[in-house]
Amino acid sequence: MGAIKNSSAQDLKHWQVRIFSTVWITYFAFYLCRYNMPMVTGEMGSAFSWDKSQLGIVFSSLTLMYAIGQFVNGQLADRFGSRLIASLGVLGSVSMNMAVFVATLLLSPKTTNPRTILLLVAIFWGANGFFQAMGWTPMVRIMAHWFSSKNRGQVMGFMGTCYQFGAAFSWFLTFFIVTYYVQRMGGDWRAAFLVPAGLFAAVGVIFFVYIRNTPEDAGLPAVEPEDHSEYGVAEKSRRTIAHNVARTLRNPYVWIVALTFFLLDMNRYGFVNWLPDFLAESGESIGIGGFGFKEVMKRIIHPLAGSVGAIAAGWATDRFFKGRRAPVIALLLALLGALSIVFPYLDPSNAGLVIFMIAAIGFCTYGPHILMVGHAAQDFGKKSGAAGAAGFIDGMGYIGASLAGWGAGVMITRYGYEFTFIFFGAAAIIGALSVCLIWKAGPRTHVVD
Repeated sequence: MGAIKNSSAQDLKHWQVRIFSTVWITYFAFYLCRYNMPMVTGEMGSAFSWDKSQLGIVFSSLTLMYAIGQFVNGQLADRFGSRLIASLGVLGSVSMNMAVFVATLLLSPKTTNPRTILLLVAIFWGANGFFQAMGWTPMVRIMAHWFSSKNRGQVMGFMGTCYQFGAAFSWFLTFFIVTYYVQRMGGDWRAAFLVPAGLFAAVGVIFFVYIRNTPEDAGLPAVEPEDHSEYGVAEKSRRTIAHNVARTLRNPYVWIVALTFFLLDMNRYGFVNWLPDFLAESGESIGIGGFGFKEVMKRIIHPLAGSVGAIAAGWATDRFFKGRRAPVIALLLALLGALSIVFPYLDPSNAGLVIFMIAAIGFCTYGPHILMVGHAAQDFGKKSGAAGAAGFIDGMGYIGASLAGWGAGVMITRYGYEFTFIFFGAAAIIGALSVCLIWKAGPRTHVVD
């Protein structure tokens, strides 16, 4: 009997390593086909004579459709399983990146109205946002089933590093393409959509082959039984999309986290969308000589430092607050707001200071980010509703992110970068105040069905 239990435990550990690594690599790859666009806005703007507000439309098309996709796809993942929904997301995102590649390659302002091209790219990029939204929520649900809530802070903290490293690698790859590959090797900047799509497609095949939705699908017992008393009825008998939506919308903790996340993503995507352009306009040379260590670090240190923030934030909630996420979120958001306000006033020629400040901003961004869209979604959504809760929270965040697209483009044009970054900083500070409403809430907080 003891030998059987030991064998089962060993099998579980083997599968947990397999599941964690597959989920990590796959969501890392999702960012290859999402963060490539901000790096080529200069080239696209020059090629098609688009100004910042027009480029902002492309940004907002992705984030708005991503928001809609999160509301929808989180519920679909709870209903139909993570493996299917995430695999469809990979297929769709790869297809839309290829569509942008073909459209920008074949269409020219000499033969086609630039506004028509803009509309077409915005439609494709918006559809890409919807398919991208099939990534995170299924991953949250998989992790909720395969790992215990007792060590959720550390596990999800390490899990959260996937999209920081994915963002950093995406920016690095695209920056390499638009500088060294184009100017030294005579390549085309449109490869920034083709190359990531090929890499992402390969990872998608690996995901479909290696992933399993739950331990039960692999012939193992559940890691942690669902506490049905929290809902009043057996989960399986009520597991419909309508029930999951209603349960999510009636959860006050999820609402507060979602509203806070709305404010955080307004700040986060302010840097994601406009940091490359801000650095380019600060007096840097982005030519062949621009692909140097300092220039690269300025663009990738934001998510890289964010990976450290994600691990540290998850560890801190378990170590000092017994799984309560709000205190750490509030502290980091307040600091993020202050750093964001100071950032545009730095001396751009002081590369070391600029890199340090961007790193600090990234640390304070992605620490609370993973706590809200990962830990808190699992805490308050529970295993059966983790994807739905994550989708609702992330969807609200991307509504805020949409304001950092077209809205920020207009704001930058009219008032400049200084005013715009102050606005982003204020959003983070208000978010710090709002999350204090659930200061004492934790993983075992009772949720009424």
